[in-house]
Amino acid sequence: MERILRGLEILFKYYPSADFASEHDQIWVYSWTEKTEVSKENKKKLDGLGWFIDEEDDTWSHFC
Repeated sequence: MERILRGLEILFKYYPSADFASEHDQIWVYSWTEKTEVSKENKKKLDGLGWFIDEEDDTWSHFC
């Protein structure tokens, strides 16, 4: 759970009014109105926490 929360803290800095969705064993964080680019440093942190870009719909995602 810590990896999910730490990732959400990082993403909140870039997408404070983002939406959150979950289904089965995967969660998504997305914002259709905020198109801020996450810094390379934070992308690396998110990757280390298990977060990734879901290329099907271009959203940040994490398996639970």
